[in-house]
Amino acid sequence: WLKPPQDPGMRPQNGAPVGGMAAGGVKRPGDMAGGAAKKAAPGAAIVVSTQSAKDETGTLVGNYSETGTNHGKKVYQKMDKIVGFEDVNVFLYYWDERDGADFSGWWFGDQVGGSQVWAR
Repeated sequence: WLKPPQDPGMRPQNGAPVGGMAAGGVKRPGDMAGGAAKKAAPGAAIVVSTQSAKDETGTLVGNYSETGTNHGKKVYQKMDKIVGFEDVNVFLYYWDERDGADFSGWWFGDQVGGSQVWAR
């Protein structure tokens, strides 16, 4: 996936909670098998890990590779699949201030600029 969304109205939801929980009571995908990533997989540009004994961010933990750009910054897609939710994609992307300071920053979501985000 190499292009940001074409719809300028698409943007992360306001006030997305940190810690891997989806907003509005939406169930997030389950934890990744094997817990936190210990070292980068071949081709990984970023490794997201946790030191928590209880892995509440299993959706986010894993190896990410660069897949394009959004708002002038690199976009990363999770390389590891989530057990039981293999069809779910996870992206780490940057959103600039074009929609206000509340939307600006780095986001984890199921698509770049989408409304389903897990953490900011």
